[in-house]
Amino acid sequence: MRNSPFKPTASRDLVASDTARRYLFVEHRLGPDGTLPSRPPSTGYRTYLVVAGAVRLVHGGGNQDRVLTPWEGWHAPPGSVFRCAAAGPGDTLLLEAGCVPESAHPVRPDAPEPCHDLSDYAVTKPWGSEVWYTQNAPDCGYVVKRIRMESGHRSSLQSHRRKTETNYVVEGVAGVLNGVPAPEGPGTPVAVPSAAWTRHAAGTFWTSPPDTLHRVVAEQAYTSVEVSTTELDDVVRWADDTGRADGRITAEHPGGRA
Repeated sequence: MRNSPFKPTASRDLVASDTARRYLFVEHRLGPDGTLPSRPPSTGYRTYLVVAGAVRLVHGGGNQDRVLTPWEGWHAPPGSVFRCAAAGPGDTLLLEAGCVPESAHPVRPDAPEPCHDLSDYAVTKPWGSEVWYTQNAPDCGYVVKRIRMESGHRSSLQSHRRKTETNYVVEGVAGVLNGVPAPEGPGTPVAVPSAAWTRHAAGTFWTSPPDTLHRVVAEQAYTSVEVSTTELDDVVRWADDTGRADGRITAEHPGGRA
């Protein structure tokens, strides 16, 4: 592709540098014929998600070869061996998530673990929807979600006691409140300075550590990929347009497919 902003293969760390590193989240941009750098069999889980272009994945000792397109991907369990490269004339954007630190899982190079598909577990929200890709990998040590928020809607004003999360915008525009310390307890007035709001378009990201107020407003319908720690029910809602309480909202989890 002429005048492409993509390098043949370029990777970028998406976890804020001032955040305690509790998971891996990396953006890989592959130009035409670009390949993902190979690595030895890992003792840590990895998840890969295609968000633009197409990827050819070869795994299972070279016996399984298929092309994955946007919103498809794979889990690479500890000990797995695979190769992947851009497939097609255009540029490819691939996101990688992983556990930190890696586990003590024994690796057998003579018997590599097979890669497997992502979950398509769907969650409904008053403002849009989510897909939980790691629902079928409960022991991987991190969570990967696709978040879709419709234009004009906004999330709760919320914080987490233990959970850390990083969001990467794939498309659309979001106004994001982030970085304000959460109040000390229920009933404490919540003051949100205007300087705490930033505007995020495709290719930008932010991290929300524990005890930090955050909220997202969809200036345009937007889609992001979120990688987080595993405390999914750890939600303190300081304000919510539909009056939702803290924690998991059971009605949002019909167990449907994406």
